[in-house]
Amino acid sequence: MKTQLLKGLALGLFIALTCSPLNAQTAGTTNQPAESSASEEAGYGFGSVVANLFYMPAKITYAGLGLITGGLGYVLSAGRADVANNIIYPSVRGNYVVTPSHLKGTEPIYFVGAPPPETGPRADVPSAATTATP
Repeated sequence: MKTQLLKGLALGLFIALTCSPLNAQTAGTTNQPAESSASEEAGYGFGSVVANLFYMPAKITYAGLGLITGGLGYVLSAGRADVANNIIYPSVRGNYVVTPSHLKGTEPIYFVGAPPPETGPRADVPSAATTATP
């Protein structure tokens, strides 16, 4: 009985997918921005909920592993904060939730965040002023 249900579901999905492009293509389309209907907004809302079921656990796991790895980098580099920050900042920053505007394409989704801001010249890298010879 389970296989019959799955076959029926697969057949219904196949028919729906093959017939849907026939309705989507109309001859009188223009490039005017269409007003979004309530059903379209509900669809984007439902899509964002479903996307978040997969996206949020992945992002939270990535951020948690980045925090652990950054802590290990800090300890193993003898307390260099720049090493830890270069690992932690990209993993912790970024979007944690997919919104309908992300699905519409009006806002980008950032899984990996921006690197840490530069605080100044590092002590282990010689600057151009000290290496230049007169």
